[in-house]
Amino acid sequence: MRYRLYSHSTREPCDTVEMHVLARAYRAAWRSLHACEPEHSHVLAGVDLLIEFDATDRPPAAATPPKPARG
Repeated sequence: MRYRLYSHSTREPCDTVEMHVLARAYRAAWRSLHACEPEHSHVLAGVDLLIEFDATDRPPAAATPPKPARG
């Protein structure tokens, strides 16, 4: 399972140890509740974090912030 971390407010890459620990704990909790891997974007607004999960086995791409949602 690959994932990338971004600031939800600025879409800047976020690469701190603490946020990686949080993302892995989030994944474990998701798997426990839903019995499947998390996919796509998940926002943890309270800590200004966007986790972009990628379930494919392809090599990781360069960190490119996701496009802001329209609406």
